[in-house]
Amino acid sequence: MATQPAVILDLDGTLVDSVYVHVICWDEAFRARGYEVPMWRIHAGIGMGGERLVPWLLGEHTDDVTEVSDDHIRRFLERADDLRPTTGAHALLHDLSVREVPFVVATSAGAEARKALLEALGRPDLDTTDAGQVPASKPAPHLLHEAAAQLGESAERATLVGDSPWDAEAARRIGVRTIAVRCGGFGDAELMRAGALDVVDHPGALVGRL
Repeated sequence: MATQPAVILDLDGTLVDSVYVHVICWDEAFRARGYEVPMWRIHAGIGMGGERLVPWLLGEHTDDVTEVSDDHIRRFLERADDLRPTTGAHALLHDLSVREVPFVVATSAGAEARKALLEALGRPDLDTTDAGQVPASKPAPHLLHEAAAQLGESAERATLVGDSPWDAEAARRIGVRTIAVRCGGFGDAELMRAGALDVVDHPGALVGRL
């Protein structure tokens, strides 16, 4: 695998094993308001920001977007103790640091969720760029543009490590190459159809390869 001069790391589902916690919390938030959304369908949308996810799942615009999203975050934060690093997350971060590969963590999570995720990872010190700094969440590419700019590189000279098709689609739109990890629960074909160039089990499989 040819190396690139900069690496963008997704946080939620990539470095932290959080996807199924999100699914449960979204399910509870929808049910509390009388919406019946299959959990497999919720999982399919994980990786989008809440403002996109809710209408995408319901098939319509609703006045409940903010209320449902806020309830999801409240429930997610209540389960913060259930979060843990994905396999090899620490090893990959250490590897990039030791080899002096520039990297930044890019996340669609808001401030409170981002703090909980970084604490679960045990790395509250990590440089991050987040959804609050950009006008639209994934699959829009703004977050990755911001991350590349923070690294001082053009998008075409960066590699994204992400876990969802929405990560890969956002990256493909601006020429960032994506290496996907399976720990978000998405299948290889779906990830590669969205634009991933390779798929590995977890972040630890990329030690020495980025």
